[in-house]
Amino acid sequence: MKLSRLSKFVLGGIFWGVAFSFFAFFLEPTAENLTLAVSITLSGLYTGMLYLTRRVWLKRLSGKPVRNAILLGSFNAAVIETLFLMAEKVFGASGVAAHPNLLIDLLITMPWYIGLVWIFVKVQEKEHFPLAAVLLLGAVYEMGADGIVGGVLAPAIMGTPVNLIEFLILGALFAFWQFIPVYSSIILPPAWVLESNLTPAESGKKRCRRAFLPLLLQIPFTLYLIVLMLFLDGLGL
Repeated sequence: MKLSRLSKFVLGGIFWGVAFSFFAFFLEPTAENLTLAVSITLSGLYTGMLYLTRRVWLKRLSGKPVRNAILLGSFNAAVIETLFLMAEKVFGASGVAAHPNLLIDLLITMPWYIGLVWIFVKVQEKEHFPLAAVLLLGAVYEMGADGIVGGVLAPAIMGTPVNLIEFLILGALFAFWQFIPVYSSIILPPAWVLESNLTPAESGKKRCRRAFLPLLLQIPFTLYLIVLMLFLDGLGL
């Protein structure tokens, strides 16, 4: 199968992101860097496993594609969060997962994931973005959640603002490409479920704008995080 230029570009970006995660561990061999490198790689391999086994499960989900696509993406998000937390515990790291307690970790992250997948599936159902573009959108969505909300807004709220210039440079050069395999199982398999039921979409600026609709979820998600952090802090968690 011949790959499009966009597909080659995305695959090159994934390779660059994963390779750099291990290079970062080589330069600074901390438990946190090892956890990130392994977790990013395993996230991509999990998507690969889903791709290789798609003949087993894909037809079973095609009966109600929209509902099942949302459920599949949400389930995979929980898998990835669990994977990161397990790797964190195995390597003795800290601060990689959202919280050291899995239930609280999921309480923090799943509202974002469920809302993200729901909006994305509704958009993808109408717009039918190419799968390579879907992978890029996954990285954009995580830049919104883990990058802007988790990496900028949350630290600012907690009184530890980050260096925005450094954040933007590192995000564009490295983190963005690492985000692709992390979010790949969250939005790519739902796109596979929808694929056989989609009708051709029109091109144009409006279509491109719709691709970024999931980012609007950052506003209520940030408010949710503020309330949740205050609640957990009150409980000493």
